[in-house]
Amino acid sequence: MSFTKVAAKQILSYFPFRYVNVGREFHQWLNKFEQMKNMSYEQISQAQLQSMKDIVSLAYDQTLFYKQLYDKHGFHPRMLKDFSDVERIPVIHKEDVRMHGREMVVSKYSPDKLKQIGTSGTTGTALTLYTNRTVEQREWAAICFQWANVGYKPGDGRVEFRGALPSGKLYILDRYSRVLKINTTAITEHNIREIMDAILASGYEYLYGFPSGLALFTKFLVDQQLTTLYQPNAILLACEMVHDYQVHLISSVFSKSKLFAHYGQTEKVALGGWIDESRAYYFLPLYSYVEQNQKTSAIIGTSFLNDVMPLIRYELTDAASPFNQEPLQGMEYLFPVIRSIDGRMGEIMYKPNGDMLPSPLVAIALRGTKTFSACKLIQHRYDLIEIVVESSLPDEVVQEEIKLVVEKLTNLFTIEMNFKVSIVPHITRTETGKFKNVEVRVGKDPVIV
Repeated sequence: MSFTKVAAKQILSYFPFRYVNVGREFHQWLNKFEQMKNMSYEQISQAQLQSMKDIVSLAYDQTLFYKQLYDKHGFHPRMLKDFSDVERIPVIHKEDVRMHGREMVVSKYSPDKLKQIGTSGTTGTALTLYTNRTVEQREWAAICFQWANVGYKPGDGRVEFRGALPSGKLYILDRYSRVLKINTTAITEHNIREIMDAILASGYEYLYGFPSGLALFTKFLVDQQLTTLYQPNAILLACEMVHDYQVHLISSVFSKSKLFAHYGQTEKVALGGWIDESRAYYFLPLYSYVEQNQKTSAIIGTSFLNDVMPLIRYELTDAASPFNQEPLQGMEYLFPVIRSIDGRMGEIMYKPNGDMLPSPLVAIALRGTKTFSACKLIQHRYDLIEIVVESSLPDEVVQEEIKLVVEKLTNLFTIEMNFKVSIVPHITRTETGKFKNVEVRVGKDPVIV
């Protein structure tokens, strides 16, 4: 960034947030989401169907990829008359984006002049996606609409825990964006007080980040007896599977803070968040159209925000509990409602005989635990899984829950599976800040050991 731009941002950081960081597109979409509260389910469904028709027509008329794909499958946008016709549209996957991403860009845009963003690649090779400021403003409006449930307003400062920082610094204060960014890969018991001092000096009242990063931060506060120094207005959990042990740890320390989690992706094809104590995910119907693969339980989404690189009936690698499109009483403007996000379909573990077990089933064994701040399963052989538990509590306390976890895993993997348990003070996170609960080190092709 040039010296002129840096200086300009420093000056603008002291102006009211609404005049600097957000534009007309942000306010239009935030207003669109707010209007849903006064609309009936039927009215929202009709608006959602029209958005579906618009994005499908745009993709067919103005992208090479969708024109060829739909012609190959005998589909034309005119066939989309109601939601029962959606299944006529072919589903696309990560591999399609990986191979044909540039061909998915709408013809009036040049891929080389668009902003390129990448996924984290936690389930394989990262994807390159194309976007612009307009799409990003729409996404930010959707996030702010959700966060309003716990009191957040555009321009409120937040402390962000989302991975490493490019400079390698422990933290960076970005006054222009009202964000204090913490390097979650660098947090230790030796610098946790320095981090807390920076948070207190910022005056920011919202913590935002991956559940694993926030749980790690909380763990070090407990270890160093710093839990009485700070109680934010709310904890905002982002874009990562949320485990009971993380919720228990964070809630026990920040007992006066509201807790909110949202489920989203870099691809922007589905966005849901907690509303009540059930910890179910309520989705925004004017953000996207959300479906489910009935065979695999994988989530399928169609983004209404992204008219730069449309993603239509894009199948994610995340599995969810069964759901339908009907809203719940009292929350008619948010649907579908998904009781739980159960894990990534792409993370496959194996029984000793070579049979596969997807991570959503394995994740069940970690439900209800409270003495961990993180837990990782590493499969070294078809008959050997290492359970690595991150905790600062006495071993005898943690062992009680580990015993229950092993019993649940044994029921899944059979008594032929061997388990090795390690209790450690810290499990290393990736540079992106995300945390993989499952790591398979055996060969990709199942064999009988």
